[in-house]
Amino acid sequence: MTSTKKSLRTLARVLFLVGGLLLILGAVLQLGVGLTGLSDFAFRIPSLGSIVGLIIAVLAGLLALAGIGQVSNAAWDIVILILGFLAGGLGGILVIIGALIALVAIFV
Repeated sequence: MTSTKKSLRTLARVLFLVGGLLLILGAVLQLGVGLTGLSDFAFRIPSLGSIVGLIIAVLAGLLALAGIGQVSNAAWDIVILILGFLAGGLGGILVIIGALIALVAIFV
């Protein structure tokens, strides 16, 4: 393995780590804000769409953190790429960029 591929895989691992942590942290904070209002402190039930979005974000974050050791597996990188796209946000963008860099390191 050349040093360029090694540095690209290291960069992909760092992006997976930061993106996964941001996805999990953002989902937890969004759930906390969704349950309680900031102005009136009344209990609010979040809609089903937002709950599904939170579940996808947490799942994508956990799989991105678990995928740090699987950077050289192309199938795993494609799954992480799709989950990052579905999760969205800054963490999702970092996960997408990390997956693309990992795929470039594999195939180039």
